[in-house]
Amino acid sequence: MKLKYLGTAAAEAVPAPFCRCGVCERAREKGGRNVRTRSQALLDGRLLIDFPADTYLHALREGLRLYDISSCIITHCHSDHLYPGDLWCLISYAAHGKERPFNLYGTGAVLEMVKAQCEDLEQIIKEGGLCLHEIRPFEPFEAEGYRITALKADHGAPESVVYALEDPEGKAMLYAHDTGLLPGESLEYIKKSGIKFSLVSYDCTNGLLEHGERNHMGLNADIKLRDMLRELGAIGEGCVHVVNHFSHNGGGAGYDEMEPAARERDFLTSYDGLEVEF
Repeated sequence: MKLKYLGTAAAEAVPAPFCRCGVCERAREKGGRNVRTRSQALLDGRLLIDFPADTYLHALREGLRLYDISSCIITHCHSDHLYPGDLWCLISYAAHGKERPFNLYGTGAVLEMVKAQCEDLEQIIKEGGLCLHEIRPFEPFEAEGYRITALKADHGAPESVVYALEDPEGKAMLYAHDTGLLPGESLEYIKKSGIKFSLVSYDCTNGLLEHGERNHMGLNADIKLRDMLRELGAIGEGCVHVVNHFSHNGGGAGYDEMEPAARERDFLTSYDGLEVEF
């Protein structure tokens, strides 16, 4: 499996458009890995995770052909993870030559947001440009050859989930954004499933702040969640641990400050364009 981080920031991105804090000013000056767009990832070149307003930018920057990608799973209905307005581009006269529908998987709250904010949705669906699939926590489904299970998250948006994904060869990953420490129901499901993760991607919105285990996590909470998963027997041999989803409100830490702190604790620090094979 290969996970490519297309965007690695929280809602306001880094630098935030109207912010002059130290993190944002350093990002403007240094550029590179200190600049972060809104959160999105791509698994094995064929399964998108989330659909933010920066999707178009990601496609241009990474050379993606979005017409060749047919499936996307959505974590929750906050606008930095789901921007339904751009789904309008699936209408036939804006998508010449697209041969397959775009399959969007999400909870009821996600689908309601799409229905409320995507123009000409009925026509797009009628033309076969978009298929909406409602998913429920703890009920596995199949997409792009993966067995995918939504797990309940600890987050402010209605029906927020994180995802456990398994490929046919038995490799598995946990994509845990946006969430605090996972609820007991989700931990119990992981334990009973017997799944062993080869990669875990942890929310790190709180960065180097000492507090924060609810709604979002920081490095301290990520360490705690890693320990919890180990106690459940859910961490496979050689598992890769990645901290991701960063804000300028994370204790003054941009990439240059976060990377050594995370490395010291055996985490990789994500950046836009990072690709991890596991």
